[in-house]
Amino acid sequence: MVRFTRIAALILMVATALAGIPASAHAQSKIRVAVMNFENNSSWAWWGDNLGKAAADELATQLVQTGKFTVLERAQLDAILAEQDLGASGAVTPATAAKIGKLLGVQLMLTGSITAFSIKRTSVGIRGIGGTYSNAESKVDARLVNTETGEVMLVAVGEGNKRMGGGYFKGVRAEQTFDQGAAQEALRPAVEQVVEKLTDQAGSLASMQPAAPEGQIVNIRGTSYYINRGQSAGIKVGQRFEVHHVVDEIRDADGRLLDKIIEQTGVLEVTQVLSQSAVCKLVSGKAAANDIVK
Repeated sequence: MVRFTRIAALILMVATALAGIPASAHAQSKIRVAVMNFENNSSWAWWGDNLGKAAADELATQLVQTGKFTVLERAQLDAILAEQDLGASGAVTPATAAKIGKLLGVQLMLTGSITAFSIKRTSVGIRGIGGTYSNAESKVDARLVNTETGEVMLVAVGEGNKRMGGGYFKGVRAEQTFDQGAAQEALRPAVEQVVEKLTDQAGSLASMQPAAPEGQIVNIRGTSYYINRGQSAGIKVGQRFEVHHVVDEIRDADGRLLDKIIEQTGVLEVTQVLSQSAVCKLVSGKAAANDIVK
């Protein structure tokens, strides 16, 4: 009985100690990444830019399924790109990558191109009975970009061959009718190879800290300051932001914004985090609605 009591006490001690260990100590923190639409550099022009979006969507899905990556929501990425007039294609320059990284709070961005894609359809029939199958070949070239430096950290190439049964494509001239599911299915083998290579590097990438997301003060109520960055952007309670006020803007002849002249006016600290926004308090200086926080 005494022996059993001692064993029970030991188990209780171990359980208590484990309960005090933060969750991050039990599991590797996920890598936060934004996936841009891929450029379609193949000779397959019928689906145009839709093919690049299909590649990005399939890549995002597979990255999430690994359990090692957190992929920025497509709606949030598209909204930021549209707001900043940056475009959604894979043509990302170091300057563009750095700007997107600050806005979204991601230090890694996946972009790339589809360098080869083709679908060959074959029909077989005897006395009115038969079927059709399609054979798709694809090659995807993905680049992992550090948004802090614009440096390409990793290049992963995947090639795939996929046979799909008759009826999968819609219409008589199916190759000319875009179908999101069909495109992703055709690209899947090539994307799987890319994801495998990225997953192999997950250990070294996890140590990289995400960039502090840049946002804006959208409302002020009493002593509470509301910013347009929340849980989806990786914001945490206690996180501090510098407040920057736009003194002047530089635009070209077409009215396109080139640069902003800003000055730091204060510091905010996050007190509550919501899904798409956060509540802050003013720690020092001053802040006003529409001021930039970063």
